[in-house]
Amino acid sequence: MKKKIVLMLCVISCLMMVAGCSLVKENENYNKADLQSTAETFVNQWFTYDFSSTVAQYKDQMTSDQIQQYKDYIKMQKQHGAMKKVEDTECTTSTDSATVALTVSTEKGKDLVFTVTYDENAEISDWKVEEYQSIGDIMGKAGLNTIMSMAIVFCVLIFISLLIACFKFIGKIQDKMTKEEVQTESVVQAPVVEENLTDDLELVAVITAAIAAAGESESADGLVVRSIVRRS
Repeated sequence: MKKKIVLMLCVISCLMMVAGCSLVKENENYNKADLQSTAETFVNQWFTYDFSSTVAQYKDQMTSDQIQQYKDYIKMQKQHGAMKKVEDTECTTSTDSATVALTVSTEKGKDLVFTVTYDENAEISDWKVEEYQSIGDIMGKAGLNTIMSMAIVFCVLIFISLLIACFKFIGKIQDKMTKEEVQTESVVQAPVVEENLTDDLELVAVITAAIAAAGESESADGLVVRSIVRRS
């Protein structure tokens, strides 16, 4: 029973795959030979096209991105020189678009890759050009990016470690400042209180008379009251 169920599922899967494939129809406008030929013609025209004149003539009608892109093309033309030959061609098609990638060698030795995109009517809708990068170039850049990333991470970790190590010194400085503030507050100078006998003249006279009365033979002329102590 299980074998029959598995067999039925396999048959259904195959039928679905066949049905899906039949839904994808090839675009009759796409002929790989024609697409490649049109792309090669376009590349030949690119090497001889005067982008400087176009920028000068249509500068007011172009966006800043387009102007910068044309300036990049002018720079690439000067750097690479004229076209030598097509080294490699790749063509991919679908129902509504097609792409042809041409690797072209130049007279100054550096290859360029042109990617030409076609719409559903086999008309060129977009294109771009960039310098060819081998696997070694890609791996070299990837390795350089990895090294730079690791260096940045290590620098950040070292900075964090130094910052954490400084915390103990900051704590000691704070403790020292706290102790100095406590010592400053604890040192309070006692105010000097001077006794003023001006308001106690009557009291002084009374005390002097009392002492003189206590000693009948003694005279009050030699008595001097230095201070008065009040007891509660």
